[in-house]
Amino acid sequence: MNEDLLKRLRENGYKITPQRQEILNVFLFKGSKLPLSAEEVYLKVQDKYQNISLDTVYRNLGVLQNLKIINKVNFHDGKSRYELNPGGDHQHHLICLECGSAEAINFCPLKLLDNNSFAAEKNFEIREHTFELFGYCSFCRERSIEADNTQ
Repeated sequence: MNEDLLKRLRENGYKITPQRQEILNVFLFKGSKLPLSAEEVYLKVQDKYQNISLDTVYRNLGVLQNLKIINKVNFHDGKSRYELNPGGDHQHHLICLECGSAEAINFCPLKLLDNNSFAAEKNFEIREHTFELFGYCSFCRERSIEADNTQ
């Protein structure tokens, strides 16, 4: 378990419960590029803690999100997903329309814009933003080319 994450929880007045630790472990050791839905986190935690409720998972995800330990991401498919937030900042993604894999982009495109002068021109204060690129990963593109060649 990452001691920095536990320290951040303690400093903000949260107890380190076994269920909360297991939820963190799901993100630390998930072994997947895909951000997870609350239901997926619930199913993984339920393997070890059968009595945990989905409501408990949602509450803990909210706590972890408020502390910027995880990010909530939306791929515009009607389902919120969550991922570990290693740098304490938000991430953007490349999302495959075929298999659903998501790969983090290691920079924020908003920072490339002229110091947000476009927002200042409109007297607009930006509080948050999302930037996701949808397309096809190399694996799905290769599979599609192979399928075309066999027809």
